[in-house]
Amino acid sequence: MVESNVPAEMSGTGRAFLRIVVSLGIGLVVGALTYYVTAVVAALQISGNFTNNPLMLATVAIVGALAVAVGWRWPIVGLTAGIVIIAVVACAVTGRMGWSPSNGALNPYNAVAFGAMSVAPTIVGATMVAASALKLRSRRTR
Repeated sequence: MVESNVPAEMSGTGRAFLRIVVSLGIGLVVGALTYYVTAVVAALQISGNFTNNPLMLATVAIVGALAVAVGWRWPIVGLTAGIVIIAVVACAVTGRMGWSPSNGALNPYNAVAFGAMSVAPTIVGATMVAASALKLRSRRTR
């Protein structure tokens, strides 16, 4: 007879529930970090007369590619992170957070407002939601 080391309360259903809860928690952290990184990247300053900073555009493209990778590899984490990003933007816009450029410095409070003002976090969040939704949909149709 085969003996299992898995306790009775951690059966298949219990492990699946725990895995989903952990994925949601990781998604919250990934969403907050992605929002902050994207807002800081969008505020990068380089010398030159550019309408759109090329370094910022390249860095946002890298963050977007990583967002697609996270959303595709771990769809629950990506979906949660994308929803967190879009929710932070929505709260900042509806709360009418003000962004004040103080000597070009970006402090943590300005990052939330600046991210809501710039389009970069919204695009990354929507990308994560779309990639995750496509992965979850492709799992369901098989």
